[in-house]
Amino acid sequence: MRNLIFLIVFFTGSVLHAQQQYTWEEYGLKFTLANDFAEEVNNLDEFSAAGDGMYFSIFPFRDETINESDITSYTIQIAKSLNLQQIDDVDVLDINKFKGGYVEGYLEGMKVFLMGLIDPNSDTNFFVLITFMDQDKVATDEAIRMVKSIRKM
Repeated sequence: MRNLIFLIVFFTGSVLHAQQQYTWEEYGLKFTLANDFAEEVNNLDEFSAAGDGMYFSIFPFRDETINESDITSYTIQIAKSLNLQQIDDVDVLDINKFKGGYVEGYLEGMKVFLMGLIDPNSDTNFFVLITFMDQDKVATDEAIRMVKSIRKM
């Protein structure tokens, strides 16, 4: 009986955290999204996918004048242009050889996570936009996993 309970817990946990690998060939990026995500756009201007009440997008931009010291303020400006109703958190980050900044806020009941990433080896940089329903703890954890998975090939 104990083995049966272990197997049920193990397989349930595995299904809840099942992931799929995506590659954005045009920019040499790899990232992982939950299995319930489906790719919606994959071209030179955008990569977007949607899951169960959650949306993930990456947008490239070229600007060799922006560096790691001002990407956070640039990200805040972009967040303001989205007319977020509230901004909860702003910080810098260093993740998988990218330098960046992020803004967490809200818009019409949705939590919005906007991250600017500087590629130190290129003049192509990225904005990552993740949205999901506020108070969704599973989505918050998934957003963190998605962000941590972004890397160069």
